[in-house]
Amino acid sequence: MPDLPQINYPDLPVAQRRDEIMRAMRAHQVVIVVGETGSGKTTQLPKMAYELACEEGKDGRVGCTQPRRLAAATVAKRVASEMGTALGDRVGYQVRFVEKVQSETSIKFMTDGILLAETQRDRDLRQYDTLIIDEAHERSLNIDFILGYLKNLLKRRKDLRVVVSSATLDAGMFSEYFSGAPVVNVEGRTFPVEDHYLPAVSSGEDLTRHVARAVEWVSDIDASGDVLIFLPGEREIRECADVLEGRDFNRTEILPLFARLGLDEQERVFRTGGPNRRVVLATNVAETSVTIPGMVYVIDSGLARVSRWNPARQIQRLQVEQISQASARQRRGRCGRVSDGVCVRLYSEEDHDLSEEYTDPEIRRSSLAGVILRMKSLNLPDVREFPFLSPPSAKAISEGHRTLEEVGAMEKTGHLTEIGRKLARLPLDPRLGRMLIEASQRNVLDPVMVMVGGMSVMDVRERPQEKQAEADTAHKKFTDDESDFLTLLHIWSAVGTFRERRRFKRNQLRKYCKQNYLSFRRVMEWDQIVSELGRLVRDTLKVKTQALSSERSQWGDEGEMHKSLMAGMPMQFGFWDKEKRAYRSTGGREFAIFPGSGLFGKKKPEWLLGYELVETSRVWARKVAVIDVRWVEELVPHMCRHRYHSPHWDEHQGSVYGKETVLCGGLTIVDGRKVFYGRVNPVEAHEVFVREAVLGGGLRTRGEFLDRLDEVRDEVEGAEHKLRRGGGLWSEEAVYDFFYDRIPVEICTAKAFQKWRTTGDHEKRLMVTVGDCVWGEIDDLAAFPDVVWSGEKSYDVSYTEAPGERADGVVFEIGMDEVVEFPDHLVGWGVLGLLEERVYLLIRSLPKSQRQVCSPGREAAQVFVEEWDGWEPSRDILIELADFLSRRSGHVIDVGMFDESRLPDSLRPKVRVWSDSEDELDMGEDVAEIRKKLTGLMRERREIRVNEAWEMTGGEGWDFGDVPEVTDDGVFPALVDEGKTVGMRAFLDRAEADESHRAGCVRLFQIDQASQVDYVRRKFPIGMMGKMMVPVMDAGTGDVMVDMLRVACEGAMGRVLPRNAEDFATASTEGKGEIYACASRVAEGFDTMVESYRRVSDWVEDNRGDRHLHVVAEDLAEEIEWLLGSGFVWRAGYQRMSDYGRYFLAMEERLKRLASLPLVKDDEKRERVQQQWNRWFGAWKKAPEQVALWSIGWLMMEWRVAEFAPSFPRKVKVSEKRVASMIEDLDIHG
Repeated sequence: MPDLPQINYPDLPVAQRRDEIMRAMRAHQVVIVVGETGSGKTTQLPKMAYELACEEGKDGRVGCTQPRRLAAATVAKRVASEMGTALGDRVGYQVRFVEKVQSETSIKFMTDGILLAETQRDRDLRQYDTLIIDEAHERSLNIDFILGYLKNLLKRRKDLRVVVSSATLDAGMFSEYFSGAPVVNVEGRTFPVEDHYLPAVSSGEDLTRHVARAVEWVSDIDASGDVLIFLPGEREIRECADVLEGRDFNRTEILPLFARLGLDEQERVFRTGGPNRRVVLATNVAETSVTIPGMVYVIDSGLARVSRWNPARQIQRLQVEQISQASARQRRGRCGRVSDGVCVRLYSEEDHDLSEEYTDPEIRRSSLAGVILRMKSLNLPDVREFPFLSPPSAKAISEGHRTLEEVGAMEKTGHLTEIGRKLARLPLDPRLGRMLIEASQRNVLDPVMVMVGGMSVMDVRERPQEKQAEADTAHKKFTDDESDFLTLLHIWSAVGTFRERRRFKRNQLRKYCKQNYLSFRRVMEWDQIVSELGRLVRDTLKVKTQALSSERSQWGDEGEMHKSLMAGMPMQFGFWDKEKRAYRSTGGREFAIFPGSGLFGKKKPEWLLGYELVETSRVWARKVAVIDVRWVEELVPHMCRHRYHSPHWDEHQGSVYGKETVLCGGLTIVDGRKVFYGRVNPVEAHEVFVREAVLGGGLRTRGEFLDRLDEVRDEVEGAEHKLRRGGGLWSEEAVYDFFYDRIPVEICTAKAFQKWRTTGDHEKRLMVTVGDCVWGEIDDLAAFPDVVWSGEKSYDVSYTEAPGERADGVVFEIGMDEVVEFPDHLVGWGVLGLLEERVYLLIRSLPKSQRQVCSPGREAAQVFVEEWDGWEPSRDILIELADFLSRRSGHVIDVGMFDESRLPDSLRPKVRVWSDSEDELDMGEDVAEIRKKLTGLMRERREIRVNEAWEMTGGEGWDFGDVPEVTDDGVFPALVDEGKTVGMRAFLDRAEADESHRAGCVRLFQIDQASQVDYVRRKFPIGMMGKMMVPVMDAGTGDVMVDMLRVACEGAMGRVLPRNAEDFATASTEGKGEIYACASRVAEGFDTMVESYRRVSDWVEDNRGDRHLHVVAEDLAEEIEWLLGSGFVWRAGYQRMSDYGRYFLAMEERLKRLASLPLVKDDEKRERVQQQWNRWFGAWKKAPEQVALWSIGWLMMEWRVAEFAPSFPRKVKVSEKRVASMIEDLDIHG
């Protein structure tokens, strides 16, 4: 230490107590100095310590800590000035990333964080003779850690002096902590301060009005004295500023002051001597860190935003709270420095007295991760044993340990990992340091350093109240829609264009920042931080860094960047819960995207990473980015929990697989991922393999043992159905145990099993017997045969135990070919094994009197079965049973007395009929009824078989040989019209065959005489009226003209259609010249019909609404519908086409008679005709293609002529009786 220089002390209160303070420092290792605001303790105590060290000949430094960088630099400048030395020589300072200290520096001001960092390199802090811990009342984490560290260090270094100073300090607690250290109290003020309490007039008075009222009160006293107003936050400052500006106070300037304020606006606060009164609206930044000169009045809202960390939910709460009494004294001390002061408190004196005496130490409301990490690296005692002034809560300690575990810095045992040891050497928050370590491993260190630096400073974007829209527009070009962290890179890239040789062109950058609403000061600070981070990682991680390119494509993989960030905040992610309309994060927390984020207001990403969660009016995530949830498992596998479930056999893979669910912090990040279960749980995988692969049929390669197993299973299941012991014989567990005991437990894949099975005699060991698969013994099954004989014919029998289903019990299984020959009586007898119970229940179904004479019923049933055992019955069981009971009882027992409906389905045997394709056609107890239902199908089946000999297609000439009208086996061959060709097939119905043969012969004739037919088609002799009506009658299809040509050809061929080639050739040759003549007769009949049709149809339309004649109109309408229905010309044919004119003229005759005779006469005839007409007409409407119905239709027309136009000639004799008989023959019901 050089010779003692001349040290001058200003006229300050602490200088007046110099001798007392220095005596205490000589006598004690630790001295507590409580110096009120304005006492000069911060600037004068270092000089006293330096003076004392010089006196004692010590050459160590005096170290002075400050909680804030600004204070450390400002105080160092002031002390250097007072001591007449350049800053950085005898007096210097060091803050994060800035060091103005050299080897000759005797007094060193620094932030408490710097001193903490030095403990890692110099465990006993040998460079210092004296350490002064200033503003100790703030009780930050760093201050508490330093105090605890020094408490232990003082035991080793008896030569070390420690001075603890503050304006508002719990001196007694500090003195006790340092073993009764002396306390020196120093008065601070020069001028007195008046206290006034001005609480809210009511609970409804909001803060802005309250503040305005206080300013008005002060203005009434003194309209010129500067006023400092303490408010909790920026929002309240802006709201109050708006209200005060509106009050238009005389010669008054309203000035905000908060940490985010731009540099120019901050400097306005410190300018004094202007013409206007200053009213400064400030946060608690003005309590200790910043001294605003000239303040006469202080208005204290009594509120402050306090950051509180919730260790259980990992949420940083930034909430408004009532300040402590110590903070109230600090705020009060900001006035009365240049003249008498006034402190106006916007709360009651009672509220002041009830408030906490001191603000909670930060250690009790913050995360302890960084402190624990440093303590671990310094091999200090466990945090629970460390001598903190105020020991942290158990929850806070647990949260700190959890954070270190999350970022991979500490194992669950408490030992530091390699990453933890690296982090301990970085003077950064462990989360930020972890990001840099990860980034260096992923080759994205440079962009992540920029991001970390950007997260370490306040938002560089400024948003002045009066220019918010302009600021938002300017900032939009920087905004990234998926990541606020990339937004930082965009800003960095933009300002980086103003660099030259790694240095900023400051004037140009300043201008750019102003134009784009960026804080020049914060950008420069950001740049310093990034530079220092580069130095730190180069020194600590031994990696190279370089300036970030302005080209986004050169930044590196953006996914790797976000993974690096996530490594430092692995539990700060969440997913969008659509139901709750919020993000759900780890630990059950819910949050929303902060409005200042570039992702705010956009479509919600499914997964999101958030740098910090801050709770104000709700929980907000600041600085967020879209992430891939798969990163979680990659980055923090140690924080993930794995659950395995749903093991199952995967036949395609030939292995047992399961599903894996991965959870992290209570969130499902992987759900249902396929995983090989043999690795997870080999024993359970083997169990699944046996149950699902071996026993469940999951093996693709079958062995003989499986065929044997199927045989045994079928045998046992058949026995169960026969004995009606469903599930009572087969034991799945017994089968499982058999295979489980024989297949090695390590086998759970098809490949391993196949290799084992085909080795040695292992296959033989897997051959089961019935005894291996059942419970107990199986009864004799001889009474339950699989085949029942009737004469020389056998019928298959099946057994099913399915109560409530149709197939329950015994079923005879037969094919369609067996339906006709199956003995009707056979069903009722069933099988011998169930016969006794069936007979017993039949006896029980008898009426009471008959039942009594047959009792005991069980004995009678046994005797009946014994008599028939071995005999083949030939009659119905009810007949045989009635005869038996009549003989046995001596009373008449009739068959009709039995009530089979009272028997359960299982004792009512049935017959089931199967098609050739093994489709069930019908099932029931009544064989005759089944035959009736299947008549149509059996007919079709016979027709198909018959046509195997007759069916031909594609003929263009008579290549069919002779076509008989009927064959010896009763079928009817006929030609078939195929459109452009002609075929042949056999029919079972003569009428259908005749109609088909008619059409086929006409088509063959048209093919044979194509030229002449085409000529007649073109020259068809139809009249003008007929031509006009054709489109009406065929609805534009053209069928009428086509069919008229067809029936003309029919007429030309003659009345008898050919059945062989010779007859066809004759008919074709002779008919060629008759085609046109026949066409003329067809056209003549059509033209005649058309004229009459028009008159009749007009009458029908005119009288449909008539109250009396509408029934006649409807009757005629149905008659016309039949006559002119689809295909009516072909249906009528050549012979009947000429009758159409007569039918319509008969209708006209009916209308004439209506005009001359009473209506009742027509009604009588109509009602008589309609009794049969309605039955027939309804059937025809349903099946107009049925040929047999056409025949009845023509007879109906002749009957109508006879009834309504008796004077007209008729082709056939007809009567109601004849018509009714034909309808009955077709089984037509009305």
